[in-house]
Amino acid sequence: MTRTASRGLTGRSGSRRARGWIITLVVIVAILVGLDFAARAVAESVMASKIEQQGLNTKPDVSIHGFPFLTQVASKDFRQVTITARNVSDGPVTITTVDALATGIRLNSYAFSSGTIGSLSGTALISFASLASTLESQFGALGSLLHGAGLKLTDAGPDEVRATVNLVVTSGSATWRVSRLSASALSIHLVGSSGLPASLLGSIQNLTLQLPKLPLGLTIGSVAVTPSGVVGNVSGREVPFGS
Repeated sequence: MTRTASRGLTGRSGSRRARGWIITLVVIVAILVGLDFAARAVAESVMASKIEQQGLNTKPDVSIHGFPFLTQVASKDFRQVTITARNVSDGPVTITTVDALATGIRLNSYAFSSGTIGSLSGTALISFASLASTLESQFGALGSLLHGAGLKLTDAGPDEVRATVNLVVTSGSATWRVSRLSASALSIHLVGSSGLPASLLGSIQNLTLQLPKLPLGLTIGSVAVTPSGVVGNVSGREVPFGS
């Protein structure tokens, strides 16, 4: 065999070994990535269950950000976690969605089941459909008439809600101003009406709506009326979770 042929065989052998190493490396990386995502899914489920146990009526969605995940586990420190809870109810008002971003999460153990959240910020939405159901239940005689009659709510400015009422005998509208009364209550104050019988307006002058307890010690700092409904800004700091 000539030297040229020998070098060719050696080159092809080296090339095959290199391809073998590359394939092995790709497989190892794929396995590690798969393990990373699997561990993340487990941690998200455990955290969601622990948050639910703090007073929620439904299990929230939890998403842990950052890659790789396992290095965050090793340091017991999650940089960012998003939490979404839906249909939070406790009392007359149902909060449609709560969306919060948690940062600086320090775990107590590698089991993901307890820790402390450095800070939380986000929004709580009470949709117009949810608010309409609440108002119907709170309006006394008018609420009985409104039930199933087609109460339609729309935004009438940054702090006002307009209700269009279609009754069998009459139709009209009313405008309420919505403001934050406290961290756990909204004030609903009638500021104008048109076409509604005066005998029905007595029960809708002023209302105080108690809000459900929010998860993770979140409190509402301000509220605004948007095209989607009433939105409150929520926040929290140094919040423990789990046990």
